Amino acid sequence: MTPSNKLKDSAVRHSGASEVEHSTVLIISDNADFAGAITSRWKTERNSPRFLTNSVPLGPGSFDLAIIGRADASLFDSLQGLARPIIHVCRTNGKSSQSSSVVHIPEIDGWAELVITVARQILERQKIASDLAQFSETRSQLEREASLGRYILEMRHSLNNALTSILGNSELLLIDDQSLPPSLRLQLETIRNMGMRMNEILQRFSSLQKEMQLVEQQSWNKAAKGVGAGV
Repeated sequence: MTPSNKLKDSAVRHSGASEVEHSTVLIISDNADFAGAITSRWKTERNSPRFLTNSVPLGPGSFDLAIIGRADASLFDSLQGLARPIIHVCRTNGKSSQSSSVVHIPEIDGWAELVITVARQILERQKIASDLAQFSETRSQLEREASLGRYILEMRHSLNNALTSILGNSELLLIDDQSLPPSLRLQLETIRNMGMRMNEILQRFSSLQKEMQLVEQQSWNKAAKGVGAGV
C-alpha cells in the first residue's frame, strides 16, 4: 500500500453528527419513565445515538456516556470506576460527586432537554479527542516513513556514484574488444548489464521526495478538516 492510500484509509471522515449517531448511551434509573423521557425526545432528531436502558455494563467499551437518574448508590460508584463520562440527574439537594467525569443536572422542569444538550456536547468532545489521537498516530507513522524515505534517498546518491564508476569502467574495457578473451568479455557485459539494471531501479526513487512532501501536506489538510468537522 502506498503512503497516499494509507493516508486515505486512516484519515478521519466522520462529522460530529455521524459520530453521535454511532455512539452508545447507557440510561439507568429506578424510575420507569426516566429513560422514555430522554429517548422519546432524542429520537426525534435526525441523528441520535444507540440507547441501552437499565443494562448492567460489561466494561468501559460497552457505552460512551451514561445518564443516571435515581439509582442505587453502589451502581453509581461502579460506573465512575469505568472511566466514562456520566450525567447524573438528581434532586437539587441530592448527593454530589466531586469527580470531573460527572455532570450533575437538577431534576427541574425541562431537565430532559438539558440532559440531551449536555450529552450531545460530551459526545462531540469525545469525537474531537478521538480525532486528535488518530491524527497524532497517523502523523507519527508518516514521520517514521519519511525518515526511512530520507535514508533511502541518501543511499541512492551514494549508490549512484558507485554505479557510475562501475558502468564507466566496464564500458571503457568493452571498447577494446580485440584484446579481451571471450570469457572475460562475457563477465564484463554481465557487470555492465547488472549495473544498468540497478541504475534503473534507483531511478524509480527519483519521485520519492515529492511524494513524501505531498503525503505530508495531505495528512495535515485531511486531519485538520476532520477535527474541524467535529467542532
